[in-house]
Amino acid sequence: MGLLFTLLTNLARAIRNAAARFRRAPDYVVIDVWGTLPEFERPAGFVRRRLRPGPAPPSLQELRRRFDRIFGDGRLRGIVLRVNNLDAGWAALEELRAEIERYKERGGRVVVYLTEADSRTYYLASAATTVLATPLATVGVTGVRSRVNFLKDALDRVGVAAEVVAVSPYKSAGDTFTRIDFSPEAREQAERLTHNRYEALVEAIAAGRSISLEEARAKIDGAPYPARGAVEAGLLEGMCYEDELAAWLGEDGRRVRIAEWGRAKKVLRMPYREWARRRVGVVSLSGTIVRGKSRRLPVPVPLLGGEQAGSDSVVGALRVAEKNRRVAAVLFHVDSRGGDALASDLIWREVERIREKKPVVVLMGDAAASGGYYVSAAANHIAARRNTITGSIGVISIRPVAAGLYGKLGVNPVAVECGARAGILDPAIRPSADELDVLRYQISSIYDAFKDRVHRGRNLPPRGLENIAGGRVWNGREAFERGLVDEIGGYREALQKARDLAGTGVAREPVMVPPPATRPAPGERAGEISELATAAKEILTTLRDGRAWAVSPFEISED
Repeated sequence: MGLLFTLLTNLARAIRNAAARFRRAPDYVVIDVWGTLPEFERPAGFVRRRLRPGPAPPSLQELRRRFDRIFGDGRLRGIVLRVNNLDAGWAALEELRAEIERYKERGGRVVVYLTEADSRTYYLASAATTVLATPLATVGVTGVRSRVNFLKDALDRVGVAAEVVAVSPYKSAGDTFTRIDFSPEAREQAERLTHNRYEALVEAIAAGRSISLEEARAKIDGAPYPARGAVEAGLLEGMCYEDELAAWLGEDGRRVRIAEWGRAKKVLRMPYREWARRRVGVVSLSGTIVRGKSRRLPVPVPLLGGEQAGSDSVVGALRVAEKNRRVAAVLFHVDSRGGDALASDLIWREVERIREKKPVVVLMGDAAASGGYYVSAAANHIAARRNTITGSIGVISIRPVAAGLYGKLGVNPVAVECGARAGILDPAIRPSADELDVLRYQISSIYDAFKDRVHRGRNLPPRGLENIAGGRVWNGREAFERGLVDEIGGYREALQKARDLAGTGVAREPVMVPPPATRPAPGERAGEISELATAAKEILTTLRDGRAWAVSPFEISED
């Protein structure tokens, strides 16, 4: 049945492609690049569509398809990327840069058109053949910063504190609640990671603009530039309004034909559908790792963020891939700073178990740190981008203390209890020295298990592992040098590795593997509003239960 469907589909596309030869194709196709650039397409719920009407931001998956289709047509001169309101992570931008370079190597021209440009935007734009901007644009390629908002003084004002138990000073995610500045260990990490990202920016500008590294650093130090100043500095090829693009890109006074993607795709040739019995199955884990099912909230909530990767959902998708006889290998996409340690362990167990039957290749996104690295450690092969944040092998526990808040509110909590440690997690009182020792023992046990998972999955000696663990965070290149990942590469490299490990007869295009559909439990409401309530409850439960968290300490951006 599948072969017949493929044959009929390809016949229809052959007829369409033959007809397309008689329709004039544009010289350039305009593709909008904006938003967060998720790796794969994400469906939006009812509430999210109402809060953010209009089209969803493009995914890297969709942009790769468009690039391939434009190149496959063979009649176009190039692509115009209209970049605006870009909020993507550095690893996602690195992936799109690689696609631009790949298209250029195949003989195409890529033009980036900017209305504004910060460091991240220009990091992407510098890969293009030509960079243009509107006349009043500002090119603010001013460098890279790392900022952490420390909350200790703010919490003190309302009578709230936190007891944080961490495996090492490098595991500094809890410092936000207990300090007013970086610890020496956290500062060392922040400075190193920020410097590495800055060097990636410098190298990108130097390569894209054909200048030396010293000249690239000087141009960064001279920013921000008005558009004319950016042209004089060699960061832009020119300035024009969008309606002038056709004339600017033309030659000998002739305007080129430019079409938006929505119109251009109607005249582009369609790729032929591939038929193969065996495929690579893609399972995606994106967001904070939590127990239960995955969910995306209309707005982010403290601690849990806006997107949660539920262990039940991820495990369910992995099992679907395992049982599907047509799935020959699993490409496990991980984009997470971590989360609940127990939920991470449940997902890790599925990866370890499935790899005995089918190869599992991990593709790391902007982050695969702490719990994100935990779930990756058992894979047969791990690919990370240079700008991926990973490692952070360690665990923390945050125990809130609200005794001061109760006093300010005039609340007098009185408890009757049986058991020496019955009140170990009661936020109304400070934990005793004995109770803190118990929490440290629990964290130590989970940390030892974490390191054991890494030792078994990565074949790293236990003695040497401590030097790269303890909460230390690395970028992709550093992780590769330390044996935490196997390859510096993106989606195409990871997919090819999965196909190689699966053997012969595997289709070039993978198939997405969603978790099995579930119905709401009796009495449970469906919908995103109820998800907000569930998430709020989850925060309170997390704090009350004193859960162990495998989460990385901070993010690096130009902000």
